[in-house]
Amino acid sequence: MKRITILAVVLLSVLIALSGCSSKEENGYAVRVNDQDISMETYQEKLDAVKVYLEQQGLDFDSEQGKQTLESVKQDVLEGLISTELIKQEIEKTGWDVDDPAVTQQIEDLKAQIPDQDFQGWLKEQDMTEEEVKDYFTFTYFVSKDVTVTDEEVKQFFDIYYANYGGQQEQVKARHILLETEEEAYEVIDELEAGADFAELAKEKSIEEAAASTGGDLGYFARGRMVPEFEQAAFSQEVNVVSAEPVKSQFGYHVILVEDHKPGVKPSFDTAKDLVEKDALDYTKQQTVQSYYSVMRQEAKVEYGEGIKPDIA
Repeated sequence: MKRITILAVVLLSVLIALSGCSSKEENGYAVRVNDQDISMETYQEKLDAVKVYLEQQGLDFDSEQGKQTLESVKQDVLEGLISTELIKQEIEKTGWDVDDPAVTQQIEDLKAQIPDQDFQGWLKEQDMTEEEVKDYFTFTYFVSKDVTVTDEEVKQFFDIYYANYGGQQEQVKARHILLETEEEAYEVIDELEAGADFAELAKEKSIEEAAASTGGDLGYFARGRMVPEFEQAAFSQEVNVVSAEPVKSQFGYHVILVEDHKPGVKPSFDTAKDLVEKDALDYTKQQTVQSYYSVMRQEAKVEYGEGIKPDIA
């Protein structure tokens, strides 16, 4: 996990997704949020802007991958429009002050992080307005302004994310050979016990596509990176010993070789305490904002225009 920074920085990427809506009425509505229409024209403009960006990154929308991506993009655009409208409505309902000094400061912090501090150029690139940015920071500020964290919560945060403060998480370096059946996996184990080279056997027999070139090498990884069954086996297995039994996961049957095991190393909590407190508070604020918005979204009356409702959940 990347180290958590100030809330304004974390929200930068969210702002890009939550592009705003307009009052255009032409061609009917794409989505109606609590009886407020968002026009089909606005939806199409947002969708076209995202498509142009992705095409510039090399995505071909005529390809199979491009067609699948387009469905996800359509859903993302709709959700962005819904989010922006819900936030606007919540500000109007609560009477939150969009010109509160704390809101203004967060916007100034955002501007300072934009390349060349070209805020207007950045807004144009994101197809956003200053009002939309102000609304979002108003929403996040007032929802989370009273959030606090206890000493115990700060310590718990450190115990989870200590690797972000100069420590090192427990890691293992492993290879695996992935087979379709348990019988095939046991046959591979027998071959390895008879002296076969693990990497060469992985290139020859593993159904994992990358194994043909990597020899099943997964490199170093910490807990939480692999499926639970594989992770449990890898972290409990001795170094330079092939697993005696295959490990079943959703992908098939794994034969595992752990090549190295590095224990976790915690830095001094007292040394990092001030930074941990700040990060823990920012993280808790993020969770509070997400929870608040989730309730808003669940309770919202959302109607899609004809042929617009996304097919994917």
